[in-house]
Amino acid sequence: MSQKRDLKSLNVFLQAIYEQTSKKHCKVSLISGEDFENFLVDIHLANEFEILAKSAGYSDIEWVVIQRSQIDYLLSIYSEKSAYKMVLDLGLIANSILEYGFFSASSAEYNYKFVFDISKFSKFFKKNVNPNLTIINFDQFIDDFVGKRIFSYLVNDKSLEKLRQEAKSIGKMRKRHSNEKIEFRYLANFLGMKANKEFHENNKNLVDSLVSYRLKRNKALIQEIQIKFKERFG
Repeated sequence: MSQKRDLKSLNVFLQAIYEQTSKKHCKVSLISGEDFENFLVDIHLANEFEILAKSAGYSDIEWVVIQRSQIDYLLSIYSEKSAYKMVLDLGLIANSILEYGFFSASSAEYNYKFVFDISKFSKFFKKNVNPNLTIINFDQFIDDFVGKRIFSYLVNDKSLEKLRQEAKSIGKMRKRHSNEKIEFRYLANFLGMKANKEFHENNKNLVDSLVSYRLKRNKALIQEIQIKFKERFG
């Protein structure tokens, strides 16, 4: 809603969760979403969000950002977005990250901005939106169970244990795809085909050859990217 500047719907959403929070006699609402990452770059959207949240009744707003190893983050995004009918290239993505500190990618429904230079953009955010921003390391964020680092400040020990048991029972919902499946999907996406068994069988020689080429290319490319990322981000 923020990306589309649908402020009317966003206002309704914020008012609704504020009322739900109040009815349960809670003092804190926790709102989480990967698309919030856009706010680190499009700070005008973050300012609009804060204005609407305060008009809905919220007084103190705190932002939390999770920072992941740049190479791990890149490979995670590259894997995940292969399932979204997108066409991405590791080399082009890395170049954009090194040049700008983030890269943009669009799907049918969203315009993503994935931020890699958290230090740079968090400084802009604190200065122009809200100084109350906390950066949490990804390994700390997933320690014991995902989100514990945040929940431990919001709930008592009894509730924290319930969350732990629930998280353990759910397990890991999204696992990274094999490199072969990732490249097969991107090839199908590029050709406008469905990444299914029929497409593979009807074009087996061509598909296997192109996927094999991409796998070899990416293996060497990832090594180069790791070196450049280390020089850029430490």
